[in-house]
Amino acid sequence: MLTDEAIRQRRNTCIAEVDAFLRRAADEGLLRRDRPQGWAGPLLPELVHLAAHRLAHLSPGQAADVAVDTYLRGLGGTAGPPGDRV
Repeated sequence: MLTDEAIRQRRNTCIAEVDAFLRRAADEGLLRRDRPQGWAGPLLPELVHLAAHRLAHLSPGQAADVAVDTYLRGLGGTAGPPGDRV
């Protein structure tokens, strides 16, 4: 895939657009900044992949909603970090 110049350029453009989206999301407070650098980018396509393959019983829109909700809110409960628990 990367040996074809046109495909490589499209791929690089796509990656740059996603990176810009993730920076903007972090700047607007939608993504936490206390995670390791470079973590948010690879996590998004993995969630999309999981949603597409593991949530086949849902409509594409419902699966996308699950992926986005998981990406933005995670799987944690409302209790917060262990140090914040009463």
